[in-house]
Amino acid sequence: MRAPIITDDTYKIKLTGPNLVLLDFWAPWCSPCRAMDPIIAAIADQYRDRVAVYKVHADTNPILIVKYDIRSLPTLTLINNGRTVDRLVGIAPHTQIQAMLENHLLTTKSIEDHHVIPTL
Repeated sequence: MRAPIITDDTYKIKLTGPNLVLLDFWAPWCSPCRAMDPIIAAIADQYRDRVAVYKVHADTNPILIVKYDIRSLPTLTLINNGRTVDRLVGIAPHTQIQAMLENHLLTTKSIEDHHVIPTL
C-alpha cells in the first residue's frame, strides 16, 4: 500500500486526534528518499489499522518543513496527539522503523490501560 500524501493545506485535518501518525518527509531528487519508498509502503500496509502513515513532499510544503524542523531528507517524524514523539533521519531499515512504532504503540497502550475505570 502506498502511503497517502499530506500537504500544508490538509495537515490540520489529518493530524488531529489521539492516533499515532508517521510523516515521511521526502523529495523526488533525493535518492535515499526513493530507496525508502518500498519500506514506507510496507510499513503503511503493516500498520494500517494502528498508525496513519503519510508522505510529505518537502519542496512543496514549507509550513510542514518549518513546523517539524526538517533539516535533512529523508526524515521520518512520529507524532502522537499532535506532538513529535520520535524521529529517524536518513535511510532506516524496516526493522528500525518497526521497533520505533512498536515502542510507541506499547507505551500508548500502557497509558490507555492505566486509565481504564473498572466496572462493578
